[in-house]
Amino acid sequence: MNYLQFFKANTKILLFAILLTFYSGFGQTFLLSFYIPEIIADFQISQSFFSTLYALATLTSGITIIFAGKIIDRVRLIRFAMVVAGGFIVAHLLAGLSVNLVMIFFSFFMLRFFGQGLLSHTSMTAMGKYFTHSRGKALSLAYLGYPLAEAIFPISIVSLITFTGWRESFLISGLFIALSLIPIVWLLLRKFSKNNIKELRQSKTKNSEADQKADKEWSQKEIIGDLNFYIYSPTVFIVGFTLTSLFFFQTFIAEYKGWSVEWMALSITAYAVGSLSFSIITGQLIDIFTARKLFPFVLLPLAIGLMVLSLFNHPIAAVIFWFLTGVSAGANPTTGNSLYAETYGVKSLGSIRSIFTFVMISSTAAGPIVYSNLLNLGYNYNQVHYLVTGVIIANMIFVIRGFKKQKKKTIG
Repeated sequence: MNYLQFFKANTKILLFAILLTFYSGFGQTFLLSFYIPEIIADFQISQSFFSTLYALATLTSGITIIFAGKIIDRVRLIRFAMVVAGGFIVAHLLAGLSVNLVMIFFSFFMLRFFGQGLLSHTSMTAMGKYFTHSRGKALSLAYLGYPLAEAIFPISIVSLITFTGWRESFLISGLFIALSLIPIVWLLLRKFSKNNIKELRQSKTKNSEADQKADKEWSQKEIIGDLNFYIYSPTVFIVGFTLTSLFFFQTFIAEYKGWSVEWMALSITAYAVGSLSFSIITGQLIDIFTARKLFPFVLLPLAIGLMVLSLFNHPIAAVIFWFLTGVSAGANPTTGNSLYAETYGVKSLGSIRSIFTFVMISSTAAGPIVYSNLLNLGYNYNQVHYLVTGVIIANMIFVIRGFKKQKKKTIG
């Protein structure tokens, strides 16, 4: 079953997953960063102060997701999705009506919690739970919402802020979500059940760990005590840490390299292309080889891209860098989410993903702060990126060795 046939057979649930990742863009750093200069100017605060507030709001949302994310295992998908969408709407209204920094903090906490966190969590968890033989395809299709949001939202929000103001932009965005996402989710899911899922069942498909553990329920304490958690988590952390930092400091990196901000923004199109294409490619590879075999190498393109960014000042380096970064960005969530299902099964997938989502969100909170401190210590952007590249390579070796030790232990 190719992608087109697969999408036609499961249109409603796949469209639901794509829409949720698409709408999560309203709570992602690549979009919220456009509000930062206006908020800083309006409340007369420093960039470092707002960076700390943003990091605290993000970290608090990550901790909350540990407890809220597992609820998806116990309630109907439509009910969970409706509550998440409703909370996201309230977050935008609170941001638009903010008159002090306390309101700003709570609004950004809710934007990160319901947007970056739970909308993405709901989409990816549903794909992992409801698909088995075509899980890679389902996850890669769900991921399409991210590059679509990255291509459409920035210019729309920048224009909206310019013509109406940052508060009005939040209010209009909240109204847009209420009038579009809520009714669409209801229409797509009101008659949905797992029996509606259609997959091509392959008689020669190898039994994965998920098939063997399908009936096991994992507590979050058991997950944290499992060796796999410590093999998988560093990669999850590095991805969120690096991507958030790169987007957060993109205008400053452009200035350091001697590129215009406009060229840097245009080059991000290559990121969307790499992300979109390799999400699809990775989905097919997972269904053939399993996610476990691909996982150690998902960050290798990012490492190469960072070296290109550090070693070359020619403007074309920005395009190559963003494309390679997009390759890792597209391959990672598809691989990671499929890996969790392969390893732990799907019965407790909401609880499982909420733990890894916490790791990812914590990394997005840490990224800008660590970058800022390294720069304040006198390191330049090239040196910081050499350091990050070294960490990525070391982590790749760590994952490969971890898998080999597990394999020897199993054989023994």
